[in-house]
Amino acid sequence: MKKNILILLISVLIPAVLLSQDNDNRQIRIAVSVFDDSLTRAAEQEKPGGSVSAMIESSFKGNDRFYLRERGAIQSYLTVLAQVQTGVLGPESMKGDPQALKVDYLTVGTVSKIDGRYEVDARTVGIDNMLIVHSHGSSAKTLSEAAGDIEWYINEKFNRDYIKEREADNEDKATVTVFKFRDFNEQARKAGYGGTFAEILNSQLGTFISIGTVERKYSKALVNEKALEMMGVVENDESGGKFSDKGIQYKIEGDIRVFADVICINYKMYNTADNSLVFTGSRDIASSAGLRPAAWSISNTVEDALNNRIGTLKLTSTPDGADIYIDGKKEGKTPAQLPVQQGNHKLMVKLDGFVPYKSDIGIQSKKIIEESVILKPVPFKIFENAMLFEKKRDWAGAIKAYSDFIKEYDDTAEADSAYYRKGHLEMMYTKNYQEALDTFEALVKRYPEAMIRAEGYYGMMRAYELMGNKPKALEIKQYILANYGETNAAAEARKMNF
Repeated sequence: MKKNILILLISVLIPAVLLSQDNDNRQIRIAVSVFDDSLTRAAEQEKPGGSVSAMIESSFKGNDRFYLRERGAIQSYLTVLAQVQTGVLGPESMKGDPQALKVDYLTVGTVSKIDGRYEVDARTVGIDNMLIVHSHGSSAKTLSEAAGDIEWYINEKFNRDYIKEREADNEDKATVTVFKFRDFNEQARKAGYGGTFAEILNSQLGTFISIGTVERKYSKALVNEKALEMMGVVENDESGGKFSDKGIQYKIEGDIRVFADVICINYKMYNTADNSLVFTGSRDIASSAGLRPAAWSISNTVEDALNNRIGTLKLTSTPDGADIYIDGKKEGKTPAQLPVQQGNHKLMVKLDGFVPYKSDIGIQSKKIIEESVILKPVPFKIFENAMLFEKKRDWAGAIKAYSDFIKEYDDTAEADSAYYRKGHLEMMYTKNYQEALDTFEALVKRYPEAMIRAEGYYGMMRAYELMGNKPKALEIKQYILANYGETNAAAEARKMNF
């Protein structure tokens, strides 16, 4: 009896196991749409979208993992897709029956041409939810080089296991889409930076597993942007609510500004449920070649924000142009919008001639902390008193006054001069050579500008000489000549013979 039951169980389980294996190993059913080549004037004139699509099709066709339906087989669906993208039909029209189409995934993409370089982006999305399951973009001099790069990623990375990992726990992931990037000025519009960058950023975000990225060609179709522009309500459009209705939790938009020596990329992320701003940032790049690296950096920042790791510090100062330090690390100049790890941090804002501003800041994920700092000028009363003591040849009084200034304003650039004057007086007038050496060493350790460091090393050299340690004095002289050869300190050091 037991033997019969065992045979029965085996006869039931083996087909089920084989069926499961068959589902796991079956070919990935896919089709490729014609790539959009209308984002830049150069690409629109050349019209390379069709040829790139054909190259990507051949990548799938030559790989046993894929079952490729060529464009002609699902042309009606692709026609609907094009109409949805232009706003003629509603996005619900894109949700075709996979069984009827015989595809589960669709590859879409764009081809731009900027400064003689092709920017090609290919993204494969699920037919039913338009979530990106595989994505890669390439910058190259030729179309074949860009397509070859994408083909390598398809062959190496795109398989059933990868899709499973991407689609696992989709309901628990934060879902984001790239809505739009405006060309802010004429220089940006002529180059077509905004649309191209939006596509590049969409591709970069699509590579992350911990977040869900909705294909932007689908998300843009949810709102009729042209109608909103005509109504004059673009800045307060209805995209957030419509995205939220479709399960898109966050949207990213921004602008690109092109100037003679820099390209500025500004971006914001909104919660679509209430259109609240949850993150903002910016990147400056030197040329269009930096668009893709900037997108990679921004996408990493966005992923951190969506996974509750970072927030935004929006900082201004009066006057502006002050250096920003967070936990002792220089992070830029005011005004600035900075991504900062969540938690408590030490903030310092410094500008020559002003007392540094210091405070503790608490950064929360998906929150923008705004700080507006008014810097106060350094009061030079103590420093002026020290100089008066010098004029009176009251060396002890001058040294004390300089010490008081250092104690009160040690974080200022002006303290460098106080250190130097104090060390000079200790060495030349009070003959406290060890104290002078300690003062000059403290000046060097402050890492001020090169000229002040050179003066500090010169003081150390003289102190060692006066203390009778000529080998050490010679060692420092050689260091000054090797590292600060163009300074006055080096010129004076050359006159010294040990």
